Amino acid sequence: MKKKVILDFDNTMGVRKSDIDDGFTFAYLYTHEDIDLLAVTCTFANNALHVVYSNTKQMWEDLGITDVPIYKGGRWPESYDSEAVDYLVKAVNEAPGEITILAIGSLCNIAGAYTKDPDFFNKIDRLIVMGGITEPLYLNGSLLNELNFSVDYKSAAKVLYNCPNLSILTAQCTQDAIYKLEDLDEMLKIDTKFMRWSRPIVSDWIKSINAAYGNRKVFINWDLCTAIYLTNPELFSTSQKRLCKIEENLKTGWLQIDEDGTKDDSMVNVVDIPDKIIDIDKFNALFYEMISKME
Repeated sequence: MKKKVILDFDNTMGVRKSDIDDGFTFAYLYTHEDIDLLAVTCTFANNALHVVYSNTKQMWEDLGITDVPIYKGGRWPESYDSEAVDYLVKAVNEAPGEITILAIGSLCNIAGAYTKDPDFFNKIDRLIVMGGITEPLYLNGSLLNELNFSVDYKSAAKVLYNCPNLSILTAQCTQDAIYKLEDLDEMLKIDTKFMRWSRPIVSDWIKSINAAYGNRKVFINWDLCTAIYLTNPELFSTSQKRLCKIEENLKTGWLQIDEDGTKDDSMVNVVDIPDKIIDIDKFNALFYEMISKME
């Protein structure tokens, strides 16, 4: 039986000088034989909400996608009155316990659904998010700021500190999803409609964005980790962590862990935090397999 999934994302694949991994995450889920992608909900982080929403609509038009609806989320932090929030609440109430949500941008829409329906988290199968840091993140000597949680830290706190069935793919874990530029060249040779559409976008990203990652000559598929963790969790090492409920920490996206277990249970939320990808070759092979099916 296929897993019912909603993807909440800040898709900027196609927007110059913006990240492209949301688009690849969508392609993976859309083509996977075990996934029933019900809809996408748009949020902000990589760019403003109106840019994400209009770009996603254009992507759908370019690729001829008609079977996955798009819902527009809140425009700014704690903006919970949106069609995305209304859809999320409606969807989980119509299929309680059946839907997994992948959230790979700000957590505004997810917090909005929880605010509108305080029983929301108990009605989903699980929530998998990408974001947060457990220590400072350096790439080739360059310090990178956390984005997804810190961009709307109050919404992030509502989600991370209250959702009981939560997996967090941190920057420390997802930075292992590395593709050297020569690997990207091979990927761009895949002859499908999606890859033909993607070629100029990826080529432009290599030229314009890679410097921001310290000129490592690699592409990091951060957001894709959530999708592959859903379909193939055995490719990751993971453990349950006691996440401290300190809202102030999320202004920088810091996930403070109660390592010694001294805090009262009311002060923590026990969450699943994968540590690393343990089979990057199989991880990459799965990615290539799915995008090869994206016609």
